[in-house]
Amino acid sequence: MKSALPLTGIRVIELCWVWSGPLLGQMLADLGAEVIKVEWFKRYDLYRTRGVERQSGTHPEAMRREMSQSFHNINRNKIGVTLDLKRPAHRDALLELACTTDIVIENFTAGTLERLGIGYDKLSTANPAIVLFSLAAFGSTSKLGEMRAYGLGLSSLSGLESMVTDPLNGDFMGSPTFVASDPNAATYGLPIAIASVLDARRTGKGAHVEVSQLEASAHVSADDADLTVTAHALGMQSALRSDTTSIIKTGDGQFLCVDWVGRVSEQTFERLRGSAITLPAITALEVMKGAGAKAVKVIEQPSEFGAGAAQDDTLLNSIHPVTGPEEIVAAPWRVDGQRAPIRKPAPTLGEGNAYVLGKLLGWKHADYSALAQEELEHTRAKA
Repeated sequence: MKSALPLTGIRVIELCWVWSGPLLGQMLADLGAEVIKVEWFKRYDLYRTRGVERQSGTHPEAMRREMSQSFHNINRNKIGVTLDLKRPAHRDALLELACTTDIVIENFTAGTLERLGIGYDKLSTANPAIVLFSLAAFGSTSKLGEMRAYGLGLSSLSGLESMVTDPLNGDFMGSPTFVASDPNAATYGLPIAIASVLDARRTGKGAHVEVSQLEASAHVSADDADLTVTAHALGMQSALRSDTTSIIKTGDGQFLCVDWVGRVSEQTFERLRGSAITLPAITALEVMKGAGAKAVKVIEQPSEFGAGAAQDDTLLNSIHPVTGPEEIVAAPWRVDGQRAPIRKPAPTLGEGNAYVLGKLLGWKHADYSALAQEELEHTRAKA
């Protein structure tokens, strides 16, 4: 590839909110696609207020909804447009935009787009080559398809949460603050979304592609030990080794991760564990290595490592029109040594109306300007 933006020329309509869908949209945008995020001022992405919930009442609402660093991070490089998809004229506008769009991504409950009158049948009538990519919780074919769900429930149902255990004693710890199901689903979705667009461009025929967030989580929650047993039953040599490491505490209250199975005997390891509790971590490390085990210090405090210290450009500078200078976590890939650039900050609500509604769809200035006036009057009425 000659560019860090290989998806340049691909247009995406994003009908998503919170994490899984917007993260998929973010990765497509980071790769160069034009991602148009659709919201409405009465029903915007909930992540706009992630982390600033307690600021309600201390700042004007029109400002507070633009302050979330979480929203800024996973919505960079996108264009924002406001449409009320319950209005016939706005639905028609979306379908007209679909005529020049490669893929629509959505992460709503199965059946939501159909109820709005913009399901795959309507989209494909407008554009036979369009791909509708649904990142639903369960998928339309599931018995739970029409059930609303949240990440914690999905990762729990998949068995993924059962793997969150105390490394010292194996006891169940429970869900982390940020669950794995959302980013996991977006990561699974990315190659499928790109492949679907490539196929549609090759054949001229689109498709409705569904990814179940529950199934994607279950796919990564398989127990390595079970897989090893299966491999051995089939006469295969498995590269998977379970329980090769242990976490041990040192005398200065720190922890080491020790890879000892196959390196030292269990008796030797227990002797080393006993001595480590009396030694500072730096000395215990040398003792472990001297005995033939591999060991590293477990870093628990971010200050010990430093945000972005893995690479000099892990954090990229950006300037948001409301909150000002900020650092955004870079995409975790490079193309020919180039990071995906921050081409623009996350969109303020409706900032791209002139481009999308005016330039792309040919609305008159008075028509799309009326949306901003309607929002202003709504905000004043609530104040």
